[in-house]
Amino acid sequence: MGEYPKRARILLLLEYFIKHTDEQNPKQLSDIIIYLSQKGVETERKALYADIGLLRDVGYDIVKTYGGKAAYFLGERPLEMAEAQICASAVSAARFVTERKSRELIRKLADGFGAEQSAKFRSNMELARTQKTRNEEVYYNVDKIVHAQAMGKKISFLYFEYMPDKTQRLKRQGRRYIASPYTLMWFEDAYYLICNIDKYDNLSHFRVDRITRVETEEQPIRGISEVSEYKNYIDFDEYHKSVFGMFGGKPQNVRIRFCDELATAVFDRFGLDVDVSDVGGGGFTVSVNVRVSPGFISWLTIFGDKANVLSPKCLREQIREWINSLMNNYNIP
Repeated sequence: MGEYPKRARILLLLEYFIKHTDEQNPKQLSDIIIYLSQKGVETERKALYADIGLLRDVGYDIVKTYGGKAAYFLGERPLEMAEAQICASAVSAARFVTERKSRELIRKLADGFGAEQSAKFRSNMELARTQKTRNEEVYYNVDKIVHAQAMGKKISFLYFEYMPDKTQRLKRQGRRYIASPYTLMWFEDAYYLICNIDKYDNLSHFRVDRITRVETEEQPIRGISEVSEYKNYIDFDEYHKSVFGMFGGKPQNVRIRFCDELATAVFDRFGLDVDVSDVGGGGFTVSVNVRVSPGFISWLTIFGDKANVLSPKCLREQIREWINSLMNNYNIP
């Protein structure tokens, strides 16, 4: 039996409402009195009425039922069950979160509900069958990155790649990257640090699950307007539309003719506010700013002859060279 001082009563009462009550499981005052007694805190109904009133005054949704004997439960919570389900599904599917950390985060989400709902939540929340990272540093590195960004400080880190024998090899012969961190971005099943590397005047991307040994530096972050077209912050929506496979590159205006059947794929990629013209004849033309890169060319060519770049001319030449290289690889004359 736990022994708590009498002044802990209201904290124990709140814990009881969070963990042991919900709309399907309201509790009578007699139940609460027994619970507090088991914790070593003796009380009476009059004091509980006052405590429940205080919890309501500070914003807790303590609901009283009137079917038979009066009972109480915690109604609205910081997260509704549907919201927690969405968060848990995202955590479950995220490849950059380790299996251990995924289970821990899902448990924390479940702990915000009554015992019965929490048990159902956990039993229904099986981890998705994804290839989880084994880098247990991810969570702590994210914390260090966010902390450094809040302080306006640069960070340094090591970055590794995998070799054919599945071993890890540090890039740049193990020399540290010095970077100005601007934001973290979840993109196509991976989590990226978007930053500026000291010796370059552009934005770079690094997979967070391949970053290791993050340290905060004393130098202030470089202004984002010095290294990009952004002034104060990165426009996530615009950036997501312009970046393919998280390859960098300068934004260019590109005009592409697509077949009608690709409309859904195009709007999924660029959004419904993309500039569309010349609709008809089985096709439509899109004018959009993208960061021309191998990732963009690869995305475009999966559509074969159903997508045709109209401009700029230099991009048409790049695509032709890419196709010729691919043909040579397969000895196609």
